[in-house]
Amino acid sequence: MPHSGCAGRLDGAAAQGSLHENAPASGCAPVLPRLMTSTPSGKTADDIVRRSRSNLAFALACLPKRRRQDMYVFYAFCRVVDDIADDGGWTLPQRQEALDRWRSVVRGDAPDREPFENDLLELRQRYHIPTEEMLDIIDGVAMDIEPRRYESWADLKQYCYRVASCVGLVSIRIFGCRDAKSREYALNLGYALQITNILRDVRADWENGQRIYLPLEDMRDAGYSVDDLAHFRHNGAFEILMRQQVTRARDYYHLAMANLTKRDRRPLLAAEAMRRIYSETLDLLEADDYHVFDNRYRLSNLRKARLVAGAWTKGLLGRWNNTAPKPLTADGGMAKKRPRRVEAGK
Repeated sequence: MPHSGCAGRLDGAAAQGSLHENAPASGCAPVLPRLMTSTPSGKTADDIVRRSRSNLAFALACLPKRRRQDMYVFYAFCRVVDDIADDGGWTLPQRQEALDRWRSVVRGDAPDREPFENDLLELRQRYHIPTEEMLDIIDGVAMDIEPRRYESWADLKQYCYRVASCVGLVSIRIFGCRDAKSREYALNLGYALQITNILRDVRADWENGQRIYLPLEDMRDAGYSVDDLAHFRHNGAFEILMRQQVTRARDYYHLAMANLTKRDRRPLLAAEAMRRIYSETLDLLEADDYHVFDNRYRLSNLRKARLVAGAWTKGLLGRWNNTAPKPLTADGGMAKKRPRRVEAGK
């Protein structure tokens, strides 16, 4: 999933056009439970975020310290459950049992809770996070326990909602958003970020259990077969397919921006930083003619820092840019072995 999330749900408060904002959490960094993850015990939420090489670590720099610490706790939860689903060293029943344990933690009925589990439950209660949204995240990663394929975008959209949009819906509560439109912002940005991840990781997903997250219906319409994908064929049909997916991602980026309000411009600085980073990654992929089988697309840390700084400046000044930054070219990429990594650093 996009360890990439962005935003929180407006249930009862949405009808009144506002979000409840509660007191932020303390800055304590919890210790992860020993048996529920494949992560070594003693690692803190801060460690998980900083060592993950995630874009989120850059984006969260926009947040006040206490809210940033709470997002570290939430992100650690997302990583923990995602790692459970992906851990090939566990049997299927073991992974299902571990995820069931986390469902009990989220509901508040788990016995003998570990310190981190208590911190997560307190976080949910503090920000009035709907239980079903955190359960949806667990259900989303559970969809990855065994490889599956998606016939249409409508089918894939449910997966994207669970693993990306729900992460966003939880996050905007922690960010302190108050405008009801921020829910639509979070939903649409989640779809856009997850599609971007899918396009970037086409080869890696196939190599990880022959997973396909491109809608099969779209593949057929483009004339691109599963056999083509299995052999990493980059042809005209593949470019048609990729253009369609890029267009879909951009549509969702634009829908997100259409719901970005002045009222929440400061709380959504971190989400806007994520949007800028992922939008530019999408631009880089497109500028390189979709060579996702050969290249690994990422932005340099310096470029990410500049995009975060730009989001911060524009957010504070109220000068939102409804379009993605100018696309970067792929030159200067680190081309060693296939698949190589194309890194934009300016």
